Amino acid sequence: MAKRIGTTTPGAAVAIVSGDRPVLTKGYGAADVDADVPVRADETVFRVGSVGKLATYTAVMQGVERGVLDLDADVNSYLGDSAVTVPDTYDEPVTLRYLGTHTAGFESTLDPDIVADPAAVDSLGTVLSEQQRSRICPPGELVGYSNYGAALAGHVVAQAHETTFEEYVQSELFGPLGMTHSTFAQPIPDDQPGNLATPHVRDDGAFTPADDVYINMRPAGSLSATATDMASFISAHLGNGAVGDVRILDAETAETMHSRHHVRHPAVTNWRYGFHEYGNPDANCIAHSGATINFTSYLLLAPDHDVGVFVAYNSNPSDGPKAVVDEIVAEYDLQPEPATPTPTSRPGSPERAETVAGEYSLSSLPQSGPLQVADRLAHLTVEPATDGRLQTRTLEGDTRKWVETEPYVYEEVGGQDVLAFELTDGDVDVLNMSSEPTGVYQPVPFQERQLVTGAVLGTAVSGFGLSLVGWAGQSAWRRLTQNVTQDTQRMENEA
Repeated sequence: MAKRIGTTTPGAAVAIVSGDRPVLTKGYGAADVDADVPVRADETVFRVGSVGKLATYTAVMQGVERGVLDLDADVNSYLGDSAVTVPDTYDEPVTLRYLGTHTAGFESTLDPDIVADPAAVDSLGTVLSEQQRSRICPPGELVGYSNYGAALAGHVVAQAHETTFEEYVQSELFGPLGMTHSTFAQPIPDDQPGNLATPHVRDDGAFTPADDVYINMRPAGSLSATATDMASFISAHLGNGAVGDVRILDAETAETMHSRHHVRHPAVTNWRYGFHEYGNPDANCIAHSGATINFTSYLLLAPDHDVGVFVAYNSNPSDGPKAVVDEIVAEYDLQPEPATPTPTSRPGSPERAETVAGEYSLSSLPQSGPLQVADRLAHLTVEPATDGRLQTRTLEGDTRKWVETEPYVYEEVGGQDVLAFELTDGDVDVLNMSSEPTGVYQPVPFQERQLVTGAVLGTAVSGFGLSLVGWAGQSAWRRLTQNVTQDTQRMENEA
């Protein structure tokens, strides 16, 4: 952390847990650079973004355990008294299992209804009703990360228990676990213990405090918590639902939550319930990232080692908390070191490389509207290389080499990543990438391929509103967001 404080982020909070006890909970750097307030692990509250979805889906599993919810029931069956209704676009209904694996098929818009004015925070039912997402894909078919879907899951929990989502998690999760500084409430109540870290932006090499924002789709990303509180949450999951004498899930329910619920492809990372797999799928590490406009976080569990890690920043750099987690995983051998890929002995590698070459778009990103710039920035170009190998390129200039280890499955040279293509009648349907569990890549039609020029970016950004929470997969998008955040906040305030 020493090399990152003051350069990557002004402040950070870290929790490392072994079994049912934290071995480290520590604050680093400044909670507010102007006030020179230090980060304290048990007092400084960070917005953890989509890491909070893990609490939301834990609450779902509590309902399943009690028999008031069913992972495979139509969610409309729980919405009778609500203004929210999921349209019957397809024969297959949307279920809680699909919501917990981001396979419900909702159109992506990224924005979980972020607002700059706390007076604009509305009831969850009203937000979900007014911000209804279209169903663009049959459920269970593709992973497409959805803040709307996570918020809907939280609303179902509230409806089934005849309370608000915030009150439910406070009573059934945070209270029992002693997470006294944690809340999903927006804005954070004045009497809430602890002090919220100030968000920061980087300005001419220095960090500058920024205005806070508020998240209307609260189950998707409004959780605020300390490192100490997150250590308690980690301990409960490492303990199969229990820490000490406190149990929030039966062991069987926790094991169900931690098991696979959706397989994108056997060779890549897949989805548990609420958690996605991390790194080498055989290592049994599960994780979730989080981001708000100017906060970032990452939580990882390594159940086979009985270890959990949480890192949070009060900034949103390209080199975010996951980089710290990656170093800890490598240092303590929480997954196998990358092996040298062994090329497949099956003939036809050069021909297969030509078949999969092209430009690809990530399913978790918007395909229309002003926020489609995120999709353009994240396009992946796949090119044939020598001996049937592949090379991939991003707009940022990230170039990587891949070796085909079995037909249409490619392992990264010098890394843990894997590409796995799925084809029908010789044409690519999807490209699965281990390091991008939040979606799948789909081929971009030739006539729609384009380089992102300054003009394209300018057009998109000119109509930009406050947007991103809970999707921390693309560093290009984060940097773009940082560049426009102050301007968009000013535009919203003026409006």
